[in-house]
Amino acid sequence: MKPAQLPIRIRLSLSYFLMFTLASSLLVAATWDIARHSLLFELDHEMGEHIDDVHDFIVANRLGADEARTRAAIYAQFNRQDEGKWLQIEEKPGGWIYRPWRMLLNPQSLPPATSLPVDGSFIEFTAGRHKVRALRRAFAANGQVWVVESGITLAKTDQVLAHFRDDLFLIAPLVLLMAGLAGHLLSRRALVPVAALASEAQRIHEGNLQNRLPHLETGDELAHLSSTLNEMLERIESGVRSVRDFTAHASHELRTPVALIRSEADLALRFERAPGQYRDALRVIGAEAQQMSSLLDSLLFLTRVDAGTEEAQMEPLDALQACRHAAAKWQPMLDKAGIRFSLHLPAGPLSVVADSLYLPRLLNIVLENAGKYTPAGGSVRLSLSVENERARFEVADTGVGIPLADQQHIFDRFYRAAGARAQRIPGSGLGLSLAAWIAARHRTRIDVQSEFGQGSSFSWTLPLQLPLAEALLAKPAEPPSEREYRAQAFSESL
Repeated sequence: MKPAQLPIRIRLSLSYFLMFTLASSLLVAATWDIARHSLLFELDHEMGEHIDDVHDFIVANRLGADEARTRAAIYAQFNRQDEGKWLQIEEKPGGWIYRPWRMLLNPQSLPPATSLPVDGSFIEFTAGRHKVRALRRAFAANGQVWVVESGITLAKTDQVLAHFRDDLFLIAPLVLLMAGLAGHLLSRRALVPVAALASEAQRIHEGNLQNRLPHLETGDELAHLSSTLNEMLERIESGVRSVRDFTAHASHELRTPVALIRSEADLALRFERAPGQYRDALRVIGAEAQQMSSLLDSLLFLTRVDAGTEEAQMEPLDALQACRHAAAKWQPMLDKAGIRFSLHLPAGPLSVVADSLYLPRLLNIVLENAGKYTPAGGSVRLSLSVENERARFEVADTGVGIPLADQQHIFDRFYRAAGARAQRIPGSGLGLSLAAWIAARHRTRIDVQSEFGQGSSFSWTLPLQLPLAEALLAKPAEPPSEREYRAQAFSESL
């Protein structure tokens, strides 16, 4: 079992504390190192000036030729000026001109002048109880080469650094404590809006999905989170409303044919009738059962669509043959209803990329819709043409037309225009929603042009494929596949 994590507030506080601890440690170390380098720079500069004083004194007094005079003058000058400094002067290797008693505590000898850099070199050594930092430099004066070593004890420097370090170690915990407290307060303040959003979200349930989270005007991530959650709530409310409407409409559509079937069966069983009357009752029952079967088929199809189990399988398809099959099915029905039907196809083969099951069903839905809303004496036209390297399917009728206010809703499930309801035209309002889904799976959409009382036109386009005429002629005849049987079954059920 995975252990429970700490609350975000605690994790943020710990993160702030660790971050400030690391930053404070780096700052303390950097500050102490800068202070040490600054103090040592001052000492080094002072030792450099001391050696410059020795150089200037030797040059001004023309020392070097007389060793005794040189030693006496240097002792007289620098013994009086020595204020804790460590100084020794060598005229030649092993030839000490000046070396006071303090330097006797340093057993190291000066290196040759040729081994020293131009700016000199720094060393640190311990002489007795003293820790000394010294600068060694060589220079030429009065025809001779001199090596001078000037040093200063580090006692005061170390003492200043020790006090500074202690002060830093005293201040750092206070800074860390304040940083941790500030981080905790900041994390609590930052999470207050999150807690408010969570509290409001917990109050929303199935009965009040219309409620929304407070809209934040801060323009930050929390405002984006609030707007995102509100958009999600809108989608959830729309989905729940869709399910409720779906259930209500499905129940309503199924109740009518079931009631008719029950009433016809009850009447047929209650009284003795002639054989012809029984056949009429069975004919009504069969028609209503066929309508229920078609409705249930549509409902199941929509259920599979919502579940994401229905997918179009795109493949080359003979568009001319698909249109001819649809025309062959619907022309007798339209002729019987007194509606003129015409088919307009281009010359030569025409192949499109489509699903062999869904494209015929799309044609059947739109043709059925056109015949249903076209009165006797009207006309329905199915045409196929090529526009911009795409095949354009169009079904036009001279029917009742669609009011402008209804045109944006005709692809909604169970939606029926006011004219259709007023004229009691049968239908469930699912056909065009299925047609829209099929068109979307073909990466296209159905364009509607309609004028109330003048008729309607439904059109869509599909990408062209290379002609299949030669391939179809070269291939031997094969028995229908399972998919073709399914296509025929779906077509016959509409």
